Amino acid sequence: MKRWYIVIAILVLATIAVVAMPSIAFAVPYSTETVGPEGSIVPTQTAYTPTGKTILPGTVEDTVPEMDMAVDEDNDSIYIADPITQCVQVLDIDGEEKILDGTDSSVIGRGTLSKPTGVAISGDWLYVADETNQKIYVFDKTTGELRGEVGRPDNPLVGAETPFVPQKLKVDNRGNIYLVSKGCVSGLMQLNLQEQSDGTFTSEFVGYVGANETESTFQSFFQNLFFSKEQKELFLSAPRTPTNVAISSRGLIYTVTNNAFQNTVKKLNTLGNAIMSPSVNYSNTEAISIDEDENIYSVTSDGHIAVFDSYGDLLFCFGGEDIDERLGSLVSPKAISVLKDGSLIVLDSKYNMIVRYERTEFAEKVFEAVRYYKDGLYLEGEGLWKNILRLNSSFIVSYKALARASMKRGDYQTALRQFKLAEDKAGYSEAYWEIRNDWLQKNIAWIVSVILVLIALFVVWKILDKKKPKLLAPIKKGAGKVKNVKIVRELLYTGAYFKSTPDAVYQTKYHSATSVWSAIVLYVWFVVLQLLSVIVTGYLFNNNSVYNSNALRIVLTSTAVLLGLVLCNYFVSTVTDGEGKLKYCFISFIYALAPYLILALPMFVISRFLTYNEQIIYDVMMVVIYGWSAVCVFRAIMELHDYTFWQAIKNVILTVFAFAMAILFIIVLRMLVTQFFGYFASLFREMFTNA
Repeated sequence: MKRWYIVIAILVLATIAVVAMPSIAFAVPYSTETVGPEGSIVPTQTAYTPTGKTILPGTVEDTVPEMDMAVDEDNDSIYIADPITQCVQVLDIDGEEKILDGTDSSVIGRGTLSKPTGVAISGDWLYVADETNQKIYVFDKTTGELRGEVGRPDNPLVGAETPFVPQKLKVDNRGNIYLVSKGCVSGLMQLNLQEQSDGTFTSEFVGYVGANETESTFQSFFQNLFFSKEQKELFLSAPRTPTNVAISSRGLIYTVTNNAFQNTVKKLNTLGNAIMSPSVNYSNTEAISIDEDENIYSVTSDGHIAVFDSYGDLLFCFGGEDIDERLGSLVSPKAISVLKDGSLIVLDSKYNMIVRYERTEFAEKVFEAVRYYKDGLYLEGEGLWKNILRLNSSFIVSYKALARASMKRGDYQTALRQFKLAEDKAGYSEAYWEIRNDWLQKNIAWIVSVILVLIALFVVWKILDKKKPKLLAPIKKGAGKVKNVKIVRELLYTGAYFKSTPDAVYQTKYHSATSVWSAIVLYVWFVVLQLLSVIVTGYLFNNNSVYNSNALRIVLTSTAVLLGLVLCNYFVSTVTDGEGKLKYCFISFIYALAPYLILALPMFVISRFLTYNEQIIYDVMMVVIYGWSAVCVFRAIMELHDYTFWQAIKNVILTVFAFAMAILFIIVLRMLVTQFFGYFASLFREMFTNA
């Protein structure tokens, strides 16, 4: 009997454990992820659980039509544009067929619509985009009565070649229609729709909104570089056409451009300019929906649902195609809508169904905390964010919110650490500016004193050097002995390359002012600088960190690149009447990098004391350092090989080309060697397996 008590006790404890952890849903057919450190995608607690699905009227087709969905909670209705049945199906929020007022039908537009691909609700009207008829139809949303139709705008701004093929649309509260027209590269078409006294509608073309920029590719760069104007016109590339649109409660426009390389989802301001894109780009995004807090809900063609806050930070990503067809899995989603209670409805055209998802307790905490953050109530939401971090320490958005709370309290040191954990460099810069400003105010007196003392010591040195030279003679004698050491003298000759590169190269070629050994020392210093750029450069200006950098890779890469360029330049010069020997090519190349070798480390150190307010200082100085080094290398090539200006230009171009070909050869050779050994490995495996 005691064993039965033990079994019952275990079952009771297991039940309590499950109830106590409602945020962990074991039944969902997917994992949930969020953004973690260094932009990585990390698992998190389940945010949404599937609660049901509704199979729509009609048959399931093998093809995947361009369906669309609009939800009107005030009217307890879901409107689904279905090109297969050539009408708009009307359901209630629970997914049951809804009979329209004064009729016995639950469909709109039968006999009128040919291929409805987009649907939108505004006020009392239902707007339907018909791709085949190339019109926008306006229906009464409660009775299904046709009230008007809009065809191609009669406006000279709409060119004769501009396609008018309505696909998706949204309508704001002022009657403005934002239309996705298939093939229209100028962006969304904005039409102003007005109801007339007789109940009909008239439209006025306002303009284009949210046009995409032409994407830059290697091919387009090559064409712009070498092709003539006439040739460029033949290969003229056009920007991508937006594929979907959404409108927030504030009237802000969001566009979707499927398969874009970047910024697939864009938030536009009132002027139509992009002001925000989500931090994580899902290029296969199909549709989006915006809630009252301007959080963004997107669904991708492979069945993932991604949720972003109003700043574009990824909160959750879940879903994905599931071959077992379990509840919650999606195959070909075409539309998504978020309800007032936060639950989601997704339209899957492959199985002709809609799937519902509800927030978990964990997601409710996150959205409540996000609401506080959006409203600037950082201290009020601090407890919620701390609770979220206790549940998932990798939920990186939490650190940003906590940092803002620390900033509001004036605890800038804590905010600095939290902004760094959140990888928010703009916030880090704000906190550091406050810390630096406070430190300067407290220590300005002794800083000025130290500067004055250094100036005084310099003045005293100059006076003693002029009036009492014997007093400084021992110091100068010791310094002179150090300078006369061969390796030291040659290293100090870097200053000559810094000042006058041609004269320094001449002295190297004909008077042995430098040697291979000193060049090797500088070469090692160059490699060390690559490591120091990661270790010493300030956080705000460093795209790498000690934790995500491979020291061996940095050393090998910097070594191979510099040596490769030296060798390529030597080989090119031997066939273009160059006079420089390989020895002098190596020495001159290294020494010509004098501006970088001398000034890079000081700039790395200075960057630790700068904020984004002084970013221009760092950027200009680094441009000067790199530019000066490039000029020194170019002048060294001219003097080394006795080239004219244009001969040196030709040599540089050929050197870069030869270096690129060498890299390509190494890549191809590596692939061939890998395939060679892979072939024999598979052969041996087959032999031993058969044996």
